[in-house]
Amino acid sequence: MSQENSSAPELTVSSTVNGLGLSCPEPLMLLRKRVRESKSGDLIELLSDDPVSLRDVPAFCEFMHHALVSLPDAEHPHRFLIRKG
Repeated sequence: MSQENSSAPELTVSSTVNGLGLSCPEPLMLLRKRVRESKSGDLIELLSDDPVSLRDVPAFCEFMHHALVSLPDAEHPHRFLIRKG
């Protein structure tokens, strides 16, 4: 799993997937569909409050060779950023 440098300049999100309120596997399925529709290098924001996403999204990125740019944190408690490989 590769993560981009957090000190990089402001990132421009290409699209957002709203998976808030959904449970496994729905957020990941929505992300997978959006990734398929996106171009290589696009930055996709996934909003998910499902705790299983903390395990599923990094595994998905590693398996599919996408860059996991960021995981949820105190500032963005439900946001994952994924750059399509």
